[in-house]
Amino acid sequence: MARLHIDQLPVGLFPSLGARFVARWHQAHIDSDHGVALVCDEPTDDGEQVAGFLVGAVDRGAFRVELLTRHRRALLMYGAGALLVRPRVLARFLRTRSTAYLRRLRRPRIPGTTSGTAVADLTAIAVAPRLHRGGAGRALTAEFLRICAASGATHVEVVADSAASGFYERTGWRCGRTATARDGRSLRWFSVDLRDGGQDR
Repeated sequence: MARLHIDQLPVGLFPSLGARFVARWHQAHIDSDHGVALVCDEPTDDGEQVAGFLVGAVDRGAFRVELLTRHRRALLMYGAGALLVRPRVLARFLRTRSTAYLRRLRRPRIPGTTSGTAVADLTAIAVAPRLHRGGAGRALTAEFLRICAASGATHVEVVADSAASGFYERTGWRCGRTATARDGRSLRWFSVDLRDGGQDR
């Protein structure tokens, strides 16, 4: 999963920290009661290999609480180790993100659950290029939406760049606001309302 993530989703801080950090971040989703990790396997001569994956959370607020309590120390250790052996990534981190991250870690804001509704996050999805347009991505997202609905989530959200926007448009997600990332990429927010059967067109 981590290797596929870095190959197919190379932008942003987390992939630049390497496979060990990304694998530990994926493990947080696997270990969490509120996290989801789905895998699409492909048979090979030696058995099977990961051909696609999806990680997300059925309750964004509750999962963030877990990250800031159960997994914060491990992720900090893996992240610090990755930065120390990647001086260019470290320099970029210090220049663009260090202040915000340190403030968040010193005084983490634990989200409340007073609204009574759970918003789910589709955090990352990737499929090997040979399987693009073959239905693997659609199957992964459909299963994720089913799990979210069964858990009681009311909405599912995802942030996508321009390269991935077409997939969400084709599969019925509703486009909301847009923004520009630190690296200049155009980002779009997509959502699905699970209260009307999973379609938010």
